[in-house]
Amino acid sequence: MFQTNRVRLQALTVLILMLGLQACGEDVSPTSVEQATIEPAIVGEATVESEPTATQLDLTETSIEDPTHVASEVDAVLTQVIYDQEHTANGLLLDSGGDVDTEEVVTAGDPPGGAFLTGNGRVLHAQDGNQVEDYYMQFFVDDGFIYRGSPTTRVHIEVEYLDKGTDTFSIQYDATSGGHAGDGRFKDTGVVVKTDTREFKTAVFPLCDAYFGNRDNGADFRIADSGDGAEVIRRVTVKLAAPTSEPVTIHVDACGANPFDDQPDSDAIQTCIDQTCGGDTVLFSSPGGSPDYQGYVIDKTVFLVRTSTKSGLTFSSTDPDDHALLKASPDLLGFVVRLFARSGIRDAGNIDDIIFSHLDLDGNRAERKCYGSDGVGNGNDDNYGSWLPECDIYDDAWCSPGTLGMGGHLDDTDPEQDYLANPQRWSTGLVVRDVVLANTECGTALGFQSAAGLIDSVVIDTAGDHVHGPGCQPTDPDEPLYAWSDGITFTGPANVITNNLIMDASDIGIVTFGGRDTIISNNTILARPGNNGMFAGIAVHPYVYGLLSGFQVVGNQVTNEADSTCGGIHVGIDIGAHMWGAGCTSYPSPGAVGHSGECSSLSAPPGWTLCEQGQTCRVWGHIPEGTTFTLADNMVTGAQVNYLIEGLEILGELILYDNISENPRMTDWADDQNCTWDGIINSWGTMDFVAHDPTIEGWIDQRIYCER
Repeated sequence: MFQTNRVRLQALTVLILMLGLQACGEDVSPTSVEQATIEPAIVGEATVESEPTATQLDLTETSIEDPTHVASEVDAVLTQVIYDQEHTANGLLLDSGGDVDTEEVVTAGDPPGGAFLTGNGRVLHAQDGNQVEDYYMQFFVDDGFIYRGSPTTRVHIEVEYLDKGTDTFSIQYDATSGGHAGDGRFKDTGVVVKTDTREFKTAVFPLCDAYFGNRDNGADFRIADSGDGAEVIRRVTVKLAAPTSEPVTIHVDACGANPFDDQPDSDAIQTCIDQTCGGDTVLFSSPGGSPDYQGYVIDKTVFLVRTSTKSGLTFSSTDPDDHALLKASPDLLGFVVRLFARSGIRDAGNIDDIIFSHLDLDGNRAERKCYGSDGVGNGNDDNYGSWLPECDIYDDAWCSPGTLGMGGHLDDTDPEQDYLANPQRWSTGLVVRDVVLANTECGTALGFQSAAGLIDSVVIDTAGDHVHGPGCQPTDPDEPLYAWSDGITFTGPANVITNNLIMDASDIGIVTFGGRDTIISNNTILARPGNNGMFAGIAVHPYVYGLLSGFQVVGNQVTNEADSTCGGIHVGIDIGAHMWGAGCTSYPSPGAVGHSGECSSLSAPPGWTLCEQGQTCRVWGHIPEGTTFTLADNMVTGAQVNYLIEGLEILGELILYDNISENPRMTDWADDQNCTWDGIINSWGTMDFVAHDPTIEGWIDQRIYCER
């Protein structure tokens, strides 16, 4: 690494007042906020993440004080124009030498403008004659402007770049903490993925923890071209946000969102969210009884974290008892809201303690499609995809037209799920509370991946279309068959799923793909009259994590009132994945437990044997010695099989008590006759309690390996 000449380039230092983030406590009406015209930009932020320290969740809700509608104020702006006809310089300096040499170029435009080109691994001409491969564009910020986090750590870096190609770039900067060495040096933002529009765009990187103490090779930050394509940079601007010692509250209406009209709101909402730092709250306007309220029109997925990791954010309504509405537009691709953008985030395990509460989301099932005429989720005459470049594989569940995707990062290479020992590999403390999710198109109404997370008091009303029987009328007529959706799909250890109401999910009401010390309690799953139904009300399917020690399914109620020919719940509560094709998967997770190789429904329990990657595996749930799995105080009414345990190896203790089964009845389960595996034909009708692998005294021993 090198530090050589500091080349002063043209710059303009000005002091201005702008609307943006401001300290809490100043009452600014949203209607008085000046609406700035903001070019759509790729925005990122780095935060100082707090690590989880407790294994138990605090289920006590924190009240939200009367909101202060705030905007932001920028104390000072330091503008560095890298190349223009002025050739002036003041305050922002471009470095050269070593691996940070750049090349002056003339770019297209009217009139043509000058810019700088990064090396992308080439050895560029250097003033000192060095032959080092160049990858960076490195800058010094005048110490009189900001030095060692003073006067503020909140800094915006704007990079005007030529959007040519589909490669990536990011910023590495001198932060207060974090980074590869842990002391803040060379901390990464997320990446910007170019989309080859051949136009100049501006990427904005809001930093919450800028230190700028000249510790990155003597400089303060650098643009990294990632070695996957050179960057053409026309302008770099550094702005200081108003110093604040307290978290701030940001109202999305201050950025131009308006729930009282029918215009798209995603760009404005994203602009506000991208300004947040740890501890901040983002508020959406409640209806307040206004007849003119239409809700926020979501035409692009709203990402709560877009290009750099954040923690400790809260998203809510101005009145927690009067939920704001976010509704999918007919042309929305993918989910309405997602936790983070995978195209920009490289360290999602540091996204922790995000609260999403007191909001309503509508997936607009009536106007969106899961599959087009080709029957494949691929963005062709359907709503599969994303406005960001992160959906290039067809039928990827990440890109389905679901509703709320709160999927954080899990370490699937850790079968024992020790999230406390490796907190940077796990998103922890995610919370979804008091949220209504209506009219999900397909995929899932609520996708959730977290350690020690909470889903509490969520209402899910209609998700997907269960109808798959011949001659049955779909509930979503614009779809082909199999546009299913779970109500809640979650994975990870120590999560609590409680007090939720799921009505008319079409795949599974609540399904987990594994996680030790999980609690599924006091939930209600209902298939209402008509052609509604689910393959299971509650399902524990350990495809990702086979270790299920300390798992509890308690106090839940599953009720089937749907049509017995064109709907119904096949299994009320299903523990183990063997009902789904004998539990066989061609793509096993590293944390799954099972038999690898040829899949046989006759295989014995595997013990603590992990599935081998690249081989078919029959997965099992594993309860080690000295641990428990509890199924208690549940009530299932009207499913074809009310309770099924199949594919659970119990070396510890299976605790069963006070589970009530009432009135099992027939459903549209077509494969309940002549289900064949390994030459063995099985058929079944209605049953209360069924267990196979293991057998349980008092329960019927019946092989059930066909879910449809």
